Order: sequence, then C-alpha cells, then structure tokens
Amino acid sequence: MGCFVATGTTTATAYTVDLLNTGELYGEGYTIFDLKLAKNVRFASKRLNVGVDVYNLFNNDAIRGYENNFDAVDNPATPAVEKWGQATELLSPRFVRLSIQLDF
Repeated sequence: MGCFVATGTTTATAYTVDLLNTGELYGEGYTIFDLKLAKNVRFASKRLNVGVDVYNLFNNDAIRGYENNFDAVDNPATPAVEKWGQATELLSPRFVRLSIQLDF
C-alpha cells in the first residue's frame, strides 16, 4: 500500500481494485406495474379529461443498486466489508397521481 521514494520514505497510495468482473453479480430481477385510467367527457364544445395514475401498483420494494466499492478509508472504526454489497437504491414506493384537464 505504498511506494518507495528516492529519499527512502514511503507515501500512502490508494488503488482501485475490482473485486468482481463487470456483470458477474446481479441482484434479484424486478417488474414494475403502472396503471393509468382516464375518461374523456365532452360537453358543448369543450372536453374534460379526468384521470388517475397508479405507479408501482403492487408496491414492489426490489433493490435497484448495490454498494460496489470496497474502501477502508471511509471509517477506520467500521470494517469496510460492512458497506460492500449493501443496498444503495430501492424501487420507488407506490404512489397515485390524479389529473384533470379541460380543453376549450
């Protein structure tokens, strides 16, 4: 973890080392279901569009990203192994969006 300098002192150097080859480890697969319901209502010469969108309908909480860096410099009191492989990104939660649009 260091290299020798001409004066005989050592200097700390950080190296990046891939622990796994690219594409060697994947998490579980996931499928996202979104639902949109809308209705057009016409009256006179106007149009009203009323709708509801439901995102992540079945509320899947799959992991989308993992910590892939193995770095002991972050916190010397905590082993670096604790961070590697932990979830960093989850699928967004279920939410609903209501919409009303009036065209005249």
